[in-house]
Amino acid sequence: MSLSVYDVWSLADEWGPEKVVFVYDPDTGMRGVLVIDNTAIGPGKGGIRFTPTVTPVEVFRLARVMTWKCALAGLPFGGAKGGIMGDPNKVDRVAWMKSFAKAIKPYVPLQYVAATDMGTTELDMAVFAHEVGDVRACTGKPSEMGGIPHELGTTGYGVAVATDLTLKMLNKFGSISLDPREATVAIQGFGNVGSFTAKFLDELGYKIVAISDISGCIYNPEGLDIPLIMRELQTAGSIEKLSRYEIYPKEKIFDVKSDVFIPAASSDTINSETAPKLIKAGTKLVIEAANIPTTAEAEKILIQSGVWVIPDFIVNAGGVIGSYVEYKGGTEKEAFDLINYKISVNVKLVLTLVQQNSLTPRKIAQEIAKTRVKRAMLLRRGAIDVAREYFARQKSLYEFMVPDLRNTTHP
Repeated sequence: MSLSVYDVWSLADEWGPEKVVFVYDPDTGMRGVLVIDNTAIGPGKGGIRFTPTVTPVEVFRLARVMTWKCALAGLPFGGAKGGIMGDPNKVDRVAWMKSFAKAIKPYVPLQYVAATDMGTTELDMAVFAHEVGDVRACTGKPSEMGGIPHELGTTGYGVAVATDLTLKMLNKFGSISLDPREATVAIQGFGNVGSFTAKFLDELGYKIVAISDISGCIYNPEGLDIPLIMRELQTAGSIEKLSRYEIYPKEKIFDVKSDVFIPAASSDTINSETAPKLIKAGTKLVIEAANIPTTAEAEKILIQSGVWVIPDFIVNAGGVIGSYVEYKGGTEKEAFDLINYKISVNVKLVLTLVQQNSLTPRKIAQEIAKTRVKRAMLLRRGAIDVAREYFARQKSLYEFMVPDLRNTTHP
C-alpha cells in the first residue's frame, strides 16, 4: 500500500484537506494517517478506521463525508478521519491504539475528536482517551467514562428512521408505488450498523429478507427472524456459522429480490458490476448506511434506471449526532431523541427540494452542506463584509428553506 501524500493532495480543493498527518511507530509497527479535512465550523469529527486495507485516499474521502455530514446535521464539528493500517485481531490492538493516540495527540481535541469506525470499539476509545489524557479526545466511549457507546445502535437507529420516512415521502410524492409495510429489505453488512438497522426496521414492521457479512449471506423471501439471528450471532460470531440456515456466498446479497437495499459494509461495494445486479433484482431504493458505499459511476447507473439513492451523510448521521450529545454531556435518551429529530428534518427537507428542483438527493444535500461550510470559512477569515456580500448574492432556495440546526434540539 502506498502512503504517498501526493495521492491525497491530488484530491485537494477549496474545502480541504487542511492537514494530512502520517504516523509510524517502529516499536509496534503501527502505521496510521489522520486527515483533518475542514474545521471552519468546529474541530474535525470522525472515527478511526482500523483495517488491513485502509488507504490514505479512503481516509480522505471519509473525512470529506464527515465535513458534509456534520454541516448538514447542524453540528458544531468539521470533518476528519483516522486510519490505522492493520488487522486489529492479529496485532496488539491496545499497543497500536496507544501508539496512534500518542502520535496525533497534538491535534486532539482542538482540531480532531475521534470516534469508533470499522475495526474499533468503545474499548478502543477508552484506550485512546486515556493515552491522550482527555475524555474530550473522543466519543463513543464506555458509559462508565461518561460515553454514549455506538454499540447502543445510534447509527442504525438513524438509518431506520431515514428509511421509514424516505419510503413514506416517496409514496406521498408518487415517486415510488410501494406500501412501506410491504417493502422487502436486504442489508449488506451485519456489524454494528447493519445489525441495529435490521433490529429497528424489524421493530417498525419491515420484512428483512436477506442479510450478509464477510463470511456469507442468508435469504428468506418470507422474512428473517432478526431478533433470533442477532441472539445466535452473539455465540456464532459470523453468518457462515449459523447452522439452521442455508448459507450463500456473500455476493448473493446483490441478487436477491428486494425493494430496499441497504449497504452497511465497506466502501465502494456498489459499483459498475454490482449496480446492474440490484436493478435486475428489482431494487427501488438504496439507503447508504455505510460511508461512501456507492461509486459515482454506480450511482449514475442506478439513478438512470429509476432507483433512488439516499446518500450516506444524510442517512447515517445518527452516530455523529449521538456523539455530539455525548460531547456536551447529554444522556442516551437525549441522543436518540435528537437523532430522530435531526434526521427526520433533513430527509423531509432534502426530498422536498428534490421534488421542487429535479436534482438528486446527493446534489441537494451537498449544496446545503457547502453553503454552511462556506459561510463558516468566510467568517473564520474575518471576511465578515465579504461573507455578507456573498450571501446577499446567494439568496438561493437552500438558504431560505434550510433551518439553522446548530442550537436546535427537538420539539
